[in-house]
This record gives sequence, structure tokens and C-alpha cells, in this order.
Amino acid sequence: MKSKVQIYEIESQYFSPKDHFISRINEMEKKSVRGAKLAKKWTEILNQTLNSEIYPVIHPIGQETFSLYAEYPTGVFEYALDIDGAASLIKEIDLRPVQFNPSDIINAVDQGNLNKDPNRIKPNHKNPVMVVQSRYLTHNKLYCINGNHRIFEAYRNNDEQIEVYVFKDLEFDPFFYDALSKAIYYLEIDYCHVVNEK
Repeated sequence: MKSKVQIYEIESQYFSPKDHFISRINEMEKKSVRGAKLAKKWTEILNQTLNSEIYPVIHPIGQETFSLYAEYPTGVFEYALDIDGAASLIKEIDLRPVQFNPSDIINAVDQGNLNKDPNRIKPNHKNPVMVVQSRYLTHNKLYCINGNHRIFEAYRNNDEQIEVYVFKDLEFDPFFYDALSKAIYYLEIDYCHVVNEK
């Protein structure tokens, strides 16, 4: 099974956040009166607060992060997620894990991007197994952002259960550690609502 991650890593370097914003703004503006109002709001946000943002984001040293890639007509965007921050949030809100049979969650793992050589795997279990499920980023499918190897090993070993923390839309908003990731995520929510007239 091939992974697109290596392709995404390259393609995302050429993504233009400004072009993406303008494209989405233009489409919303033409769609409806509500779309035009949202387009005006996003134009203001783009011009006032996002012009100085650097892309692609620089991942902080010493902090566990994750890149979640999304394909858009304007290219591939890298959403930057703070895994250490997500683990802190779990403790802060006392979130409880969900018990999964590994065969029910193995599809959340990008197996084409999984290192299966035991000599090259460096176990890092400081943070729990986490998945996101987003209508706007993962097409409503579960997607592992931390703990791919643990899910894979549980599946391979025919374990009965594995504990997984599941975050759905808006619940993982605090995980974005850069303004562009958060802004494009919310832009996509508004855009989908406008084009689908919700």
C-alpha cells in the first residue's frame, strides 16, 4: 500500500495560502448573500491578520508535532498539529479513551507510511494514541495523528482492544499551533456550509 505523504511533503511546500483564500472567497461571494458576507469577513481577516504569517510553518524543536495534509483545488496544504498540546488537553479536560478492536481502527493508520522494520522503530509512548475525525479534513474517516505503530502492532498481534482518544470537528481546534492552520480549517467550514447551502 503506497502512501501519499512523501508526495504531499513536497507539494505542500508550493501551496500559496493567499491564493487559496482568494479562490475560496471568490466562490463564496458568488454563491449567495450569506456567502458574500462571509467572503467579506474572510477578506478582512486575510488582509489584517494573515498576511504576515509564514508558510510552511516551522515545526518547534523539542515538541512532538504532526502534519496533516489536505488536498484542495489550489494544492496540498500542511495543517500543523501540536501533539504535546493535545496530550495536555486530554489531561486538562479529563477525556476518556474509547476502546477499539484493532481491526476496527486499523484503517485510521497510513500503512504505506509506516516503518515496519523493528530495528528502525524508536518507540515513543509519552503521548497516547490519538485519532481525528473531520468532515472537513478527513472526509469523516478516522485518521491517526499519534500512535500509528501501536495500532498496527495491536492489529498484528490480534489484541482484543486498544485505547484510543478520538477528537471530532472543533474538538481538535486547540491542536493547531499556527494561525494559518486554524484559519484555513475555519475557512473550509464556512466554505462547505456556503457551497452546500447549510
